[in-house]
Amino acid sequence: MGRRRAPGTYPYDYTAADDARFAESGVGGTLRVLHGPGRGMGVTEGVVCRVSVTASDGAHIDESHAGKLGKEHRLHGTASGDRIVVEVSAHFGGEAPCSCAADGCIPVLDELTAAREVELTGDLDDVIRFGVGPGWVEVQAIDRGESDADAPSACRWGAGVRVRGACLPLLGAVHPIQRR
Repeated sequence: MGRRRAPGTYPYDYTAADDARFAESGVGGTLRVLHGPGRGMGVTEGVVCRVSVTASDGAHIDESHAGKLGKEHRLHGTASGDRIVVEVSAHFGGEAPCSCAADGCIPVLDELTAAREVELTGDLDDVIRFGVGPGWVEVQAIDRGESDADAPSACRWGAGVRVRGACLPLLGAVHPIQRR
C-alpha cells in the first residue's frame, strides 16, 4: 500500500503542499497536541491531557483528549484575525509513581492547567507553544527538533499545544493584518 504524499520534515507534520492547501482553505490556524517527552508525541505514555479551544465569545470550536489530534489539525470555523482561547489540562497517570530513581525526585501527579488567548494570523510561520508539567521545556525542545526524546515519568512529563498561524494579541495595538 503506497503513501498518498511524502511526509513533512520533523518536527512539523506538514509539507509545502499542505501550506498551499491551508492558505486556500480560509481557516485561521492549526493546532497540534503535544505529549511527552517522547519521539512519537501523539502516543501519551502515561500523560493524560485534555485541550479545549473556544472563541473569545465562549463558543466551542474544538476539544481533544489524550491521543487525539496527533497531527496538525485545522481549526475549522476560524478565520484570520479571530481570537481564540486554548486551554490545556494534564496530569501524569502512569502506573509507577516515578521511574527515574534520581536523588531529589519530586513526582508531580496533580492536574495542571494553562490557558492562553491567541490571535489567529493565517500565516503558518507564526507559531505559539505552551503547556504544563515539569518536563514541558523538554517537550517544546523535541517539537522544535532541538532535543532527543526520552520516556516520560511522574517527575518528568509535559503536555501542551503548538498553534500555527497564531500570535499573542497586542493590547491596544493594531495587528499588522488589520493596518490600512
